[in-house]
Amino acid sequence: MTGLLRGPWGAALILANLLSAYVAYGALVTQPQGSWDESTLTGIEFASALLITLGVITFLLALVPVRRQTLSRGWLAPPLIFLVVGVARWAYIVHTYPQGVGG
Repeated sequence: MTGLLRGPWGAALILANLLSAYVAYGALVTQPQGSWDESTLTGIEFASALLITLGVITFLLALVPVRRQTLSRGWLAPPLIFLVVGVARWAYIVHTYPQGVGG
């Protein structure tokens, strides 16, 4: 029975991790031109928040088959890495480009 369950869980987790990788790439590669570039900074913050959300959802999604021992514990690592990357990128942007008074 585990062979039948492994396929759908694995496929769903692979797709979720690929989506997270795409969002992480966008969040990490996009660079603002300066502290005045609010639209890019907002986009990076949104991508970071989306990456955090995807990391949490994918982690919870992976937790079900891991607890049932259908998939190995290694499936929990990518969502946690994406979660940490999202938090780190967001913290970096907020620290490096603080919002000034009146803007």
